[in-house]
Amino acid sequence: MDVDLQQIRTRIVAGLGDLEARQLAAVESVVRNMHRKIHFRPGDATDLVDTAFRDEMSLFLVVHHALHERALNKENFEYVFKQCLIASGDSTARLNPNQKQAKFDVVGAGQRWSLKTESGDSMSRNTVKVEKLAEALWIRSSPTAEDCAQNVLEKVAPRLHDYDRIIVLRASRHKGLITYSLEEIPWNSLYTALMNHTRSEIFSKAVRGGKEAKSFGADYPKEGSQTRLFRMLLDTSVEKVRVWYALEECLHHGYWTLSASTPTDVAELSTPETVELPPQRDPQPEVTCQEELPF
Repeated sequence: MDVDLQQIRTRIVAGLGDLEARQLAAVESVVRNMHRKIHFRPGDATDLVDTAFRDEMSLFLVVHHALHERALNKENFEYVFKQCLIASGDSTARLNPNQKQAKFDVVGAGQRWSLKTESGDSMSRNTVKVEKLAEALWIRSSPTAEDCAQNVLEKVAPRLHDYDRIIVLRASRHKGLITYSLEEIPWNSLYTALMNHTRSEIFSKAVRGGKEAKSFGADYPKEGSQTRLFRMLLDTSVEKVRVWYALEECLHHGYWTLSASTPTDVAELSTPETVELPPQRDPQPEVTCQEELPF
């Protein structure tokens, strides 16, 4: 990008004159945080995150954490993702203007993207949690396993045709650092599992302490094996379809790691290259379905 740096600096200085003290403090925080180091580790998937995408994501994460300690949320991620696609060469990338017609979030790079976020101190190292794969107002009027299977086939699986790819931005904290991981749930594997394995026999309600859960759940196997690919919950409390997808089956697009807090001085900005980065995607001991997925 060809820019006139001197002109930009002149505009910034000229614009500071009429700002109030609190506004100047916010600007100072952003400027200070622009010096924050961010470390990128590429993933195995290589068709999405090029150098421009990587740098644009890094820029927005640094700006976000100049003003926020909480992780990027879904709405903000949609905008950032669109900007990353634009930086990568698609100037026509845009947010979905009407999600009532189709449930994709962003269109760009020749694809319709469904975007999700996940964060928390107890995030699983084995599964990617999608808290809303689909709205499901029909859940409370589906009292049997047969009802559940029929509705998943007739109302959930067809909604996947509204988008082409599913991207999840996961944020985790470790020893003063926050790491963002970009994971992709393979559309074909998810759709194939729904079409090939949705039947009433796989839906049941867990029993804990002698008490039956309110919501139906189902385990879907990886095609051609007995290994669980994902677990689905038809959550009656919020009327949503939730999915826990095996992390090792996701496409990994990379990690961005930066300091989780804002320092008071540029000299205090930690450099991830000089500290112990958190381990990623290391397999954890297997646990039972009930222990890993409490429903």
